[in-house]
Amino acid sequence: MKSFIKQNQISIFFVITLLIGWAPWYSGQGSIIIAAPSIAALIVGFLVDGWKGIMDILRKLGRWRANWRWYVFILFSPVALYLIAVGCRVLLGGIAPQFPLLRENPLMILMVFIAFLLPWQSSAFLEEVGFRGYALEKLQNKFGPMVGTLILGTFFGAWLLPEFFQPDTFQHAMGGLSFYPWFILTEIGWSILMTWAYNNTNKSSLIAGYLFHTAFNTWSLVLLTNAIPGESLPAFDKTLFIIASVIVALAGGVVMVATKGKLGFAIEE
Repeated sequence: MKSFIKQNQISIFFVITLLIGWAPWYSGQGSIIIAAPSIAALIVGFLVDGWKGIMDILRKLGRWRANWRWYVFILFSPVALYLIAVGCRVLLGGIAPQFPLLRENPLMILMVFIAFLLPWQSSAFLEEVGFRGYALEKLQNKFGPMVGTLILGTFFGAWLLPEFFQPDTFQHAMGGLSFYPWFILTEIGWSILMTWAYNNTNKSSLIAGYLFHTAFNTWSLVLLTNAIPGESLPAFDKTLFIIASVIVALAGGVVMVATKGKLGFAIEE
């Protein structure tokens, strides 16, 4: 049994993620359990390697030493990409967001970032322990960085399908199922950039996963919407988000080409 689990651990991880994560949805009790990827990773890690498997996953959350340029990249590359998207929206005849959070108080950015960072309510933390802390390394070792990242990026977006049916979610507000393919494209683009960061920060799920995910969530709210303090769900410009999806995917493509598909990956001896 252990041998079977070890040989199929990635597939088992994906299946457990959906079984746990989608349970409230297919039972009619709600949307998803956002921590499912991390729960699944810890389960599979334990089944394969015992407590060592769990510690290997958690240890990546403690890896904070990296070149300062990577911190700049993960915290501010979303700003550049989203502002390019806003510029394209204006050139296409649209109206740019008014950036109310910035206009009211620039410190609101920090407050939003901290709110998204809190582990007990952070989708970044609750997902990335599993995605970048566990699955990415396994996928890269098995399929290589390019294919492994495309698999993870597709699942990264696709597993949130139930959110597109829930009226009180960001995904539904973006346009529901009509936005679903664009959302997956976005997550593939971000996943390429996250893999590149991961492979260049000593496989740090803290930097390339938790912080990077928090950064692009924060900046999307600040720069792509007219969110105001205290508002639970801002109005979304679907066209702007589609443009942002394309820009993020193109950025991922540029990095993929520039690194010749390696994304900084080095095979362990």
